[in-house]
Order: sequence, then structure tokens, then C-alpha cells
Amino acid sequence: MRIHRLENPIQRYAWGSVDGITRVLGIPNPGGGPMAEIWMGAHPKAPSIALDPSGPRSLGALIEADPAAALGQAALERFGPTLPFLFKVLSAGTPLSIQAHPGKLKAERGFERENLAGIPPEASERSYRDPNHKPEMAVALTPFELLCGFRPAREITANLRLAVPGIHSRQLERLESNPGRVELSMFFYSLISMEERPRRNMLESARRRVEELLDKGLVPPREIESYRWVPRIMDSFPGDIGAVAPLILNLVRLEPGEAVFVAPGELHAHLSGTCLEIMANSDNVIRGALTQKHVDLPELISVLSFNPERLEVLHSEPAGSGEERFPAPAPDFRLSRISLPEGLVHERSDSGPAILLCTEGSCRLDCPGEEPLLLRRGESVFVEAAAGKYRLAGDRSGGADQAVLYKAWLPDDRGGTAT
Repeated sequence: MRIHRLENPIQRYAWGSVDGITRVLGIPNPGGGPMAEIWMGAHPKAPSIALDPSGPRSLGALIEADPAAALGQAALERFGPTLPFLFKVLSAGTPLSIQAHPGKLKAERGFERENLAGIPPEASERSYRDPNHKPEMAVALTPFELLCGFRPAREITANLRLAVPGIHSRQLERLESNPGRVELSMFFYSLISMEERPRRNMLESARRRVEELLDKGLVPPREIESYRWVPRIMDSFPGDIGAVAPLILNLVRLEPGEAVFVAPGELHAHLSGTCLEIMANSDNVIRGALTQKHVDLPELISVLSFNPERLEVLHSEPAGSGEERFPAPAPDFRLSRISLPEGLVHERSDSGPAILLCTEGSCRLDCPGEEPLLLRRGESVFVEAAAGKYRLAGDRSGGADQAVLYKAWLPDDRGGTAT
């Protein structure tokens, strides 16, 4: 058996939406609590379960039993006997922490350092839970807002002068006169590490000023949404310096089907909406604000790239047979959307491992040597590299005019470059 239905763990983090995943994928939430993420993959913290006739087993155990068949020889040689990507559905009811993910070398050294310090793998004060980097891509399933990457220095200084009375003018002047990475890093650290009393005073003044600017229509039109987020974040995180992040970081709104790539070292925070995420198989998160979890400001500063530039919104590109591929400048994963109106059949064009998630309608999956499989909205499967060629066709029993699937995958044994 080379195609496996998956049962995927749900992460009920406090910031999760109660009904976002249910509305998008039809997955019930009988407990009514926050349903933040669904993980599809083999990360040891929360692996998917393969529901095979011989009995359920973790996806990690399935891959370890025959890694060459599951992953293909090229992926096995490059990444070892583990699935190198983690595929998620994420739904934010309140903003996530302001955070960044490490590059590969930084992750390896940080993981080793915390191991040598004797910090248990699941300890709350741990920043590095594995030795892997974590590039990631988010694709909106609903309108989705996030902060990502530092704005150009001139925008940062203009916003803070307008909206944050009491901000240190000398620091702003230095950033204006030398808008490079070093000065930006020094400015940001001085801001995010402020002591409690001056921080609270500054935030109280900022709230009054931002609300006054909004009420009087004095906010530049292209900045209105950023300014509106400031008091909303203050309501969720009283006294947290992260509330001014919309004035410092790029605010990006994605419409369904649009995507962004978040490179290691890019400061970011998801704000609202439901999306798909694909990333390297890692759970390394270094937080700086908007959280009750472990915050390590010196480590965060050491990870950040401090590139003050716009974040590019990505769009999928046609690849034939109903498939569109998202540009993915990372070796660990690729992501495609497959749309199947009635009469259109998709045939697999690669031979690497893949996870298929149906987000709309239902489709029939046919593969030589396998029983035909009906994949419905909200359901997923793992396709081994050894499965060979398969066919997908929309099935009207799902009640929709077309089937839509997202495919997380790796390039085939012939290799390939980012598209």
C-alpha cells in the first residue's frame, strides 16, 4: 500500500479561531475551544497517523519502515529518512506572537547549545526544539492579514513620530541618518527591550494619539489599516510593546489564493484569517512579543536579518492538467493547487512524496495497484514516492462544481530548482 489516508493532530493554541477551520474545511469542533492548527506531516511533536488496513501508525514510523519507497532515493540522500516538510492549516482568532525562525546553521548551534545546557526538549524556556531551519510559505484560504519584515526606515520614523509621543527622538534621528541594518537593529532592540514603566507610559500615549488620528481622519490613507491594528492589539495584549509593530513592520493582506514566503530571519506575526502553511520540518520559534510563552530578545536579535524592504505577494503559475504551482525558494518543499472541474483529469507529473489535502468538493484518486480512493473536503492522504503515477478526477458527490486540492510535495528524483 503506497497511498495512505491521514488522521491529523489539532493544535489548540490559545490564539486559534473557534470556527475558522470548520468554516473552511468542514472539520467539526465539538469542544468549541480554539482550533489553531492542523499538522500534516511527520514532526515527532505531533505526527499524522496513517490509517492503513493493518492498523494505524504514525507517519514517521511508516517512513522509517521503508524510507526509500516513501521518500524516493534523491530525497533520502539529501534529507535523510524523514519527511523534510510540515504542512499545516492555520486559523488565527487573535494575533500570533511576533517571532522569527532560524537559518540552518543557527538552528544547529542553538539546538546543540540548549542540549548541552540540559534544557529538556519540551521545556517552555526552550527556543530550539530541533536542529532544522524553518523557511515557510503561507497561502490564504480566507482574507488573511499578517505583519512581515521591517518597513523602509523612512516609513518607520514617519509613523513613530506621528503616532507615538515620547518616542526617543535621538534614536529616530540616528535611524533617519543611517537607515541600514546596524542602526535598525539597535533601534529595534532599544524599543522592544524597554523597561515596564516607560513602556506603559509610551503605549498609553500612543493609544490616545492613534485613536485621535483615526477619529480626525489624519492618518495617511495607505496607513489606515496599520493604525487600526494598534488599539486592537492593545486590547488583546495590554502593556505589550508588540502593539506598535504595525507601524514598524509591513502589513500584508492576502486574498484567497495569494501567498507569501517568509524566509528564516524575517520578523513576522499572523494577525487574522485562515491559511495553509508549508515549511521545513521544524518547530523552532524565537519570540519577541505578543505572547505568554518564552521570549528571548537577545536570541531574536541575533536571528533577524533586518532587511527593510517590501514583502512580495506571490501568485501561483499554471503547470498544466489543472495544477498551479507557487514559487518556493526553499529546497525542503513545493506547493501546488489542483483545480478539477467536471471532465478534467490531473495526472501526477512528479515522483517525490506528497501530501494531498482536499479543500473543496471531492475527488477520486486512482493509482495502479491501489484501491480507488474518494477524497472529500477536509480529508488528506500521504502519497509515497513509490506510488508511481496517479490520476485525480473531480467527483460530484461532494456537492461542489469542482474539486480543489493543495499538494505539498518534493521535486522528483531528477532534482529540480525552485519555480
